[in-house]
Amino acid sequence: MSSIASTLAPEAIKKLIPYQSARRIGGAGRVWLNANELEHAVHYGESSQNFNRYPDFLPHDIARAYQDYCQVTSPVVAVRGADEAIDLLIRTFCQPGKDKIVVCSPTYAMYEFCADALAIETLHVPLVGDAFELDTQGVIAAAKQANLVFLCSPNNPTGNPLSQQAIIEILEGTQQDALVVVDEAYIEFEIDQSVAALIARYPNLVVIRTLSKAFGLAAVRCGFIIADESVMEYVAKLIPPYPMPDSSATIVLDALSEQGLHKMRTVTNQLIETRDWFISQLGQYDFIEKIYPSATNFVLLRTRAGETLFAYLLKQGIVTRNQSHDPALRDCVRITIGSQHSMQEVVAALNEYSSQS
Repeated sequence: MSSIASTLAPEAIKKLIPYQSARRIGGAGRVWLNANELEHAVHYGESSQNFNRYPDFLPHDIARAYQDYCQVTSPVVAVRGADEAIDLLIRTFCQPGKDKIVVCSPTYAMYEFCADALAIETLHVPLVGDAFELDTQGVIAAAKQANLVFLCSPNNPTGNPLSQQAIIEILEGTQQDALVVVDEAYIEFEIDQSVAALIARYPNLVVIRTLSKAFGLAAVRCGFIIADESVMEYVAKLIPPYPMPDSSATIVLDALSEQGLHKMRTVTNQLIETRDWFISQLGQYDFIEKIYPSATNFVLLRTRAGETLFAYLLKQGIVTRNQSHDPALRDCVRITIGSQHSMQEVVAALNEYSSQS
């Protein structure tokens, strides 16, 4: 019986032979003259590291370490950030001008951006109500016309985790139609909401993760795809030959070590405490109409002040995110949680704004 991934993958992808880089072909030897590299490093500036050799064609050590961290047996592949994971999945399973994806707006804009860049249509099934819940039947119906469904949980920019039961209902209802991609970029802030363990039961589930948020490694550009082997068979065909520099891989392995994970969890817990304190402070302002619950490192506010709050904070040197471009988020501002000192500065600015309004 063929898998859903096999059904969705275009014939051109099925026929594609992965690029045979020097590192992929491998081999044992004493003098390495197979990759057109400089044999000896050239050191620029104060760096003493050797960058003349191409890195591992697939960072296997990273993938194994992340698999251990997630406590999953499903295949894991490291990519250059979650954004590359999104683009890679769309390029693997959608044909330009023919196939479609489904998104549940308001959500992360990169899903539609990547689809647009490849001439792939996006079907919108908006989140429902003030709690931004999934319209499960709407998603299932739209998936019959699409190859990929993107769900962001916890969702950006609303901050709420999507119901696990609703995700399971969608997985059940789309098994013969589409792959369901759950973007868990913010999952460390509410780790018990992860659906990664469900891949063993639902081969049409793909999970995207990143080290850019809770791990604090946004500049390193490291993300992950976790999926069934039937999905990875096709994704692997399109992965670039050298997806991650050795210098980045070293940092990632340190982050995924026992000591690194302990540090990440400590920082995450501190940030959650700061977030909850900040939310408690926001309740005193009449110009804030709604404070949305958050399972992330940001808070979404709906204000009665419209865009003037965003503009006022900007004048004070505090850069937030104006979400009013989305009709469902009119008069909303998204504020990332920084240090306790930074959030106290925001509260001081809000006090001053309140006294003037």
